[in-house]
Formats: sequence, structure tokens, C-alpha cells
Amino acid sequence: MKKFLFLLACGAMACGMAVAAETVTVTTVTEVEAADDYTKYPISYFQIGIFPGFPAAMERSQVYGIKTGWPMCSGYGSVCGIEASWLGSLTAHFKGIQASWIYCQNVELQGLQATLGVGINLEKMSGLQAAPVFAYAGAVKGVQASAVNVSGNFTGWQPAAILNVAEDFKGWQLSVILNSANKVKGFQTALINVAESGGIQLGLLNFMEDGFLPVCPFINFSL
Repeated sequence: MKKFLFLLACGAMACGMAVAAETVTVTTVTEVEAADDYTKYPISYFQIGIFPGFPAAMERSQVYGIKTGWPMCSGYGSVCGIEASWLGSLTAHFKGIQASWIYCQNVELQGLQATLGVGINLEKMSGLQAAPVFAYAGAVKGVQASAVNVSGNFTGWQPAAILNVAEDFKGWQLSVILNSANKVKGFQTALINVAESGGIQLGLLNFMEDGFLPVCPFINFSL
């Protein structure tokens, strides 16, 4: 079952990334970070981006204010404020609101990431990630909302129209079809719920290795 869920999650993630790949070229934001300290980058208060890497000054900067992409903007640095683009908002470090019609990506986020397509957080986020097609995040404290949500360790609320996959989970995992997590402290609510241990499951079928029963209809919980 776990292998099946892992493959299903990978397939969902691949589909979401394929949607983004048709419209944008994603900037890899992790390669430079090991060598560079983004907090030492030059400061600006307003920037306009054309495509990832152009203009070049956009890539290594700290923006306190507004950064906007016509159609895309990117950067290894940071934004404290608002980043809004037509196709893709891709700055690595973020405090504030990151928005785009199609695709958003960051390494760390404090605030809101909102798009009508695919939202990606590579390492950690605290706040709200909203992407109707697909959402991926690292360690999460807050809310992740999409048709398909995939995350690392999660604290908060994870609502999905189709599928949720997380590692250790604290809070409420809510999906129409499937929820999957390792250790759960809280609730899983879906047609099918899967966990290794902990929490309360409400659904048509509930799988929990250390639950009242390994497989139980309607409700299951850890003893």
C-alpha cells in the first residue's frame, strides 16, 4: 500500500510539474545558495523581470517592496513585500505575498503563495500555499490547499480535492479521495485514509498499522 501511495504521489507531482513545464522554464534556486549569502545582496525597492536570469541584476538582490514579472521574475535572493507575475514568480526567499497566474516557486516562505496553476516550496514554509492544480512544500506550518498536496512534515490544515501526502502530520488532513501520512497527531478525513500510527481516521476505509484494527471501515484510531 505504501509503495502504491508513493508512486501515486510521484505521478501526481509529475503531472503538476508537466503542466508548469509547458508554460514556464523553472529557475533552479538551490545551486547558488550554498556559496552565496543572500542577505548581503544589493537592496532595491522595485524590480521588473522579463525571464529567469534577465535582467541579470534581478537574480542576486533583496527587494523590499514590489517585484513583478512581465511575464516572469526569478532570483536567488529575497523579497519582503509582493511578487506578482503573469506566468511565473520564482524568487527563492520570501516574506509576504508571492503570486502568479501559472506557477510559483520558492525555497522558503513566510506568508502567502497563490497561483491558479502549480505552487512549489522547496524547503520550508509558514503561512498559506494555495494552488488549484498541484502544491508541493517542504516542512509546513500553516495551510496547504490544492487538488493534490504533497509535503514533508506538516503542522496545520491540509485540504485537497483529490489527494494529500505528508510525512509526520499534526492537525487535520482533509481530502475527498485519499490521505496518507506516517505518524498522525490529529485527524484524517477522506474516502481512504492511510497512516502508520496515531490520530483519528474518518472515512470509508481506514488503514493504520497500530490502530484499533489494521483496516477498519468508517472510523479508526490508535490504541
